[in-house]
Amino acid sequence: MIERSEVHIMENWRHRESPLVSVVCITYNHERYIADAIESFLKQETHFPFEIIIHDDASTDGTTEIIRNYAKKYPSIIRPIFQKENQFSQHRKNTLQIAISYARAEYIACCEGDDYWIDSGKLKIQMSEMQKYPECDISFHPVIRKCNNGKKRDKILSKHSSHNKIFSVREVVLGEGGFCQTASLIVKIDIFKSIPDWFFDVPIGDYFLQILASLKGGALYINKAMSVYRAGSFGSWSERMSKDEHYAHDYLVRILKSLDDVNFHTNNKYSKEFNIIKRKVCFWMCRNPLLSFEKRNQIFSENKKTFNSINKIMWHFFYKNKGMCRLIFTMRNYIFDR
Repeated sequence: MIERSEVHIMENWRHRESPLVSVVCITYNHERYIADAIESFLKQETHFPFEIIIHDDASTDGTTEIIRNYAKKYPSIIRPIFQKENQFSQHRKNTLQIAISYARAEYIACCEGDDYWIDSGKLKIQMSEMQKYPECDISFHPVIRKCNNGKKRDKILSKHSSHNKIFSVREVVLGEGGFCQTASLIVKIDIFKSIPDWFFDVPIGDYFLQILASLKGGALYINKAMSVYRAGSFGSWSERMSKDEHYAHDYLVRILKSLDDVNFHTNNKYSKEFNIIKRKVCFWMCRNPLLSFEKRNQIFSENKKTFNSINKIMWHFFYKNKGMCRLIFTMRNYIFDR
């Protein structure tokens, strides 16, 4: 495909003093993937101006140099942010929030550095639909899951309907973090301007952002797959969750705290739904063979009253045995991820 110049990208933009959409890309050690992400942003065909904000969280591979090269070629479109110290590992301000603080647009389109878009009309389509429903602060669509190791088939995620529709807050809560895939999100910037303080302590912001953004008018679903989510890429969240016991345990404990925070923030209106999610998180921890038996047993004992009879039976007959626990966990992942 012929490379599009900056002039070519901007030639159909209607005059505006500021961009309508800020594409925000968070990246760290994505040397093998970041070019695909940036190219997919630059291929967007719109009648409105957009900017691309790339937050490099102190990468130690070649990611930074790749970003610099693109920024030199597209100086009016790409705005890079280069951190000297990794912000995520320091548990500092949410990296997405850092990047968005540089945004000038009314809407934020999200895509992490190891994911990419596959439709040159994504921004145009999504913005057109959002403008039909001004009460909605967030929109999303299905994405294609692509596994880098080649062991699993490509799969469409977050396909919740055969037509466009608005999903309620309760449906977003019960859908957990995977209900709206990050690479599909467009959110009004006003949501980020009123983010509560507790949000900066969440272990991963996607799920809680979806909830906060859907509180006013629900979440607008657009029935067209326009992005790719790479599963298991090097350095990804999913990789760390499957290999680092301390990280996984810390993450899940912090999730429980964040669920209490968001429940309080919403005046306990969705307590039933949040309690369902908390129970699922706790039992997931109990049956995760990455954690030691001592940790899993402690979690079970502390949350036994919230578990149903099936949970308790499965724990006593299967998950207490680490070998059996590992076998069931592996089989479950194989069956549901094919």
